[in-house]
Amino acid sequence: MTLSFHTDVLALIRPALAVENGLGGETFRELLTRFDILAEPQLLIQTIDSLSVIVAAALTVTGGVCLLKGFRWHKAIVLVLALLGGIGLGYAMSLSMGRSMVIALAVGLLCATLAAPMLKWTIAILAGIVGAFVGMNIWGLLSPEHSSQAWAGAGMGFITLALGSFLLSRLVVTFFMSVSGAVLFIGGSISLLLRLDALREPIMQHLHEVPRMIPLLIAVAATIGFVIQRPSLDGGAETEAEPSEQ
Repeated sequence: MTLSFHTDVLALIRPALAVENGLGGETFRELLTRFDILAEPQLLIQTIDSLSVIVAAALTVTGGVCLLKGFRWHKAIVLVLALLGGIGLGYAMSLSMGRSMVIALAVGLLCATLAAPMLKWTIAILAGIVGAFVGMNIWGLLSPEHSSQAWAGAGMGFITLALGSFLLSRLVVTFFMSVSGAVLFIGGSISLLLRLDALREPIMQHLHEVPRMIPLLIAVAATIGFVIQRPSLDGGAETEAEPSEQ
């Protein structure tokens, strides 16, 4: 894996962590801003446009796998997500020592290693993050005049899916894999299309004219992915063991 690929991955993760501002209140507000794609569609467009071809292709493939086989392969996917999250955390930690790829990768491997024996807790955290993303955007959709309080929707979404992962594991895993896969697949696919000179200008023009098109596509893709994985929720279907089983 090339250095440029790592740099692109960190550039994708870093805005959500807002490492430049530390891990205080500014970080939390910046994180919420990144989550609220309905209120900040232009920020989402800029992020997608900044991806390289390698990262965009990786996101598209990963998102497609999540949409089609998310529940079936949820254990491996969760470990990959833990690895990427750890890389982002390691990158934030390394800023005080000089930006170090070694530290970022070491922390990423540590997080993935710790996630393996505590898979159900890792699933709960990741599901909670997806719940926060969904809750914040639902809040902004239903009450745009109170968008400054969207953190309440994020909090309710996090608690609901984090706790639900222990009670309704199949349903929650399928849901958060569908939403995560939709975000990765749509973002990566659009980024790849933007790399084509013949398509870049009309696509960018349309995105700026209809900035909420991307959230709509994400919702459609997530719904399709959930329906495709729907048989996994049937107890009589030939599916793997419950996600909580170790």
